[in-house]
Amino acid sequence: MKKYYSNLKEGYGIIAPEYKGLIGEEEIEGWREEFPILKDVVHVANCSQAPQSKRVRQAINRYLDSWLTVGMDWDTWMEEVYKAKVKFAKLINAEPGEIAISTSVSEGVSSIASSLDYSGKRKKVVVTDVEFPTVNYVWLAQQKYGVQVDFIPVNEKYEIDLEEYERYIDEYTLITCATYVYYLNGFKQDIGRIAAIAHDKGSLLLVDAYQGLGTQPVDVKKMDIDILVSGNLKYLFGIPGVAFLYVKRDLIPRLKPSVTGWFGQANPFSFESRIIDWAMDASRLDTGTPPVLPAYAARAGLEIVNEVGVDRIKDRIDMLSAYALKGCIDRGLKTISPLDVNKKAGTTAIWVSDKMDSHELELELKNRNILASARGDVIRVAPHFYTKPEEIDYVLDQIVDILNSR
Repeated sequence: MKKYYSNLKEGYGIIAPEYKGLIGEEEIEGWREEFPILKDVVHVANCSQAPQSKRVRQAINRYLDSWLTVGMDWDTWMEEVYKAKVKFAKLINAEPGEIAISTSVSEGVSSIASSLDYSGKRKKVVVTDVEFPTVNYVWLAQQKYGVQVDFIPVNEKYEIDLEEYERYIDEYTLITCATYVYYLNGFKQDIGRIAAIAHDKGSLLLVDAYQGLGTQPVDVKKMDIDILVSGNLKYLFGIPGVAFLYVKRDLIPRLKPSVTGWFGQANPFSFESRIIDWAMDASRLDTGTPPVLPAYAARAGLEIVNEVGVDRIKDRIDMLSAYALKGCIDRGLKTISPLDVNKKAGTTAIWVSDKMDSHELELELKNRNILASARGDVIRVAPHFYTKPEEIDYVLDQIVDILNSR
């Protein structure tokens, strides 16, 4: 792999950082045992759903056993929810008190949107065409409260130029939304620079980190992120039904959510129904009964990522990204992902709509024991740290074979 890296730039236009090989092949083989499906299936659909790990399954069974043998075990269950918050906080260099838990990114962003004050001159929300649509839907729904939503367009490379943030964010912007990684093609944004632009204009910054978290380092303090949201069923090895919300501590007192519930209160068990008494930390953005079972799974999945180490995972993902890009070029496949791996996360998007429907291709690959993920006009190849280069070759060869049969 290191020899391969030294020749990457010759004739391909691919730019890749030096591959350090921080996770050895023997360690990779050991981790592959943690995911039983990998014995029979090539799994490159991590941008949609990670494979089930033994640890996550055991965690889910712990909840089921508790429910079966203890029955009502709320103290234990709430402790597990808190421990999941702690693990998520560790991953992004936050404090547990800056973390709220939700059922989805949609709910978390809705809670934030309902928390802001639109009565002043700042009524504008800047979003982008690379956001996952749910984020934009939430802000468009706020238009009935006088919110103006401005969209930063994607360019012909399926990327967004930093200069566009300078142009769109102004003195009327209340909050700017910038996804860390574009779900369609893996384009990765420079969040630190976007934060500097937003803050210089007096805007808050909300980051959806769903498509990168677990494979790309995130330090909310260093990046100066105000709000971050992410689920954990992709690169964090969890399941649907749980998401996390980070809010910078200094910002928390300003937020007064109308999307709320009893767990957003200072004392959920006071059962005082005539007043709102929001929690003093990020828990004020919690809503109803927490997603207990998904929190068990979330903590177990986060433990894997924290144990392996995101810096080490990124090193491996960068190598696999460059390998996939070169493989596409070698086979004449059209990729719409950046050729500069520094601007790319794990996903490599292959344009297929001129030959067949992408979802149909996804199903054809599944028949060949390959799990990939279709979106729009592309099939997405999204490895994780346990993926082998030869598996990337197999996936790309099968894509070529299927497309050529059309």
